Amino acid sequence: MKRGDCVFDTSGKAQTIEGFGVSGAWWSQAIGGWTDAKRKQIIDLLFDQDVGIGLSIYRYNIGAGSGEEISDSWRRTESFEVEKDVYDWNRDEYATRVLREIHQKGVKNFVAFANSPTARMTKSGLVTGEKNGKSNLKEDMYEDFATYLVDVINHLIEDEGIPITYVSPINEPQWDWQREKGQEGCHYTPEECVKLLKILQNKIELQSVKDVQISAIEAGEWKTAKTYIDAIFTDKELMTALTNFDVHSYWSDAEDKMNIANYMEKNYPSIELNMSEWTEMKQKRDYGMDSALVLANTIHDDLTVANVSSWQYWIAVSKYDFRDGLIYTNDGTEDIEETKRLWVMGNYSKFIRPGAKQINLAEAQDSLKASLFYDENTNQYICVVINNDRTNRSVALKSDLSHDFNYLQVFETSENNNLSKVYQGEISESFDVERESVTTFILKAIP
Repeated sequence: MKRGDCVFDTSGKAQTIEGFGVSGAWWSQAIGGWTDAKRKQIIDLLFDQDVGIGLSIYRYNIGAGSGEEISDSWRRTESFEVEKDVYDWNRDEYATRVLREIHQKGVKNFVAFANSPTARMTKSGLVTGEKNGKSNLKEDMYEDFATYLVDVINHLIEDEGIPITYVSPINEPQWDWQREKGQEGCHYTPEECVKLLKILQNKIELQSVKDVQISAIEAGEWKTAKTYIDAIFTDKELMTALTNFDVHSYWSDAEDKMNIANYMEKNYPSIELNMSEWTEMKQKRDYGMDSALVLANTIHDDLTVANVSSWQYWIAVSKYDFRDGLIYTNDGTEDIEETKRLWVMGNYSKFIRPGAKQINLAEAQDSLKASLFYDENTNQYICVVINNDRTNRSVALKSDLSHDFNYLQVFETSENNNLSKVYQGEISESFDVERESVTTFILKAIP
């Protein structure tokens, strides 16, 4: 049996973790209409720390009001806007029901994001983009779009009692959004992003929207993000106002992430990086460890290479024949089918709570990957180990902490276990980790 080491270097604390989350797009407006018991089961699996994976961030989709141009009903959204400055807050009933129930689970970090302005604000009259994939927000509608976003946020905070932490007005601006893609989207140039962000920031300040920051800009991938980064953070107003830059990990490898992380550290060290959307872009459903390990390795690279402060998955519940949902359902039913992806994400989200700090690890570049975190609130270390091998591995937890941290709990997701507790007791010299598995070690101090 091969052996690997998790070498604790507690002198090298890295970023503070804000949390792990998921988007409500493409499922909440459907699942919100399910029977109470089935809807509760979904929400518990995602957000409950006892029976589920304890996600701590939820992304609410501010709909643009999609019409018949989007054939898939799951990809359509409702807009609160009836006409300029006129709203029907009874719209989006099912999605807001899910939003409220997630808040009732104790979640405190909510991101309100928009994929497109409403149709009246667009050049094409459609929320799926401009016919040639070019910029779709009308030149005279930047103020209107910013006003719409702020009005929705104020409604969610004041009327619904939802603590919105971030508003995200721009999603994947690089891409050539158009009707054929079958979903809401809007292209922006870097300069247009700067213009919209400045107008939105001004609206937030003028209306004294409490404790809400702009999340910008949800770049579609790491390697093409630099043009947008420089446009935004060389602007003095935005550099002062913004605290983070958000990227999606689609079509990106560790080198792409390292390049941007190093560039940010060198040029904009006060700006944090977040990974705000990802799913494996591959056809056919997968319930097992194959796709779960792809997910785990993506989370690992984003946390340890890109040093992101939060990690947020895309579609939580899927009806599609795709490697996307943490949970699958079947169209026209209330079926709930769990995946190994769900539980592997829980190896991180359930135990690495908001406020935990990553610890730099001396890590060998092989099929065994480890990340380490310290939670000051609970005084415990959390080590997540990915075994990509097809054979079991023996892991030695090397540390000078053994006299202070003397109790261990081990939780495993593998072919045979779903985030199951497989050990608790004294810390031994080494531990076996199952082949093709993700294992979380919790080190505690027990008097």
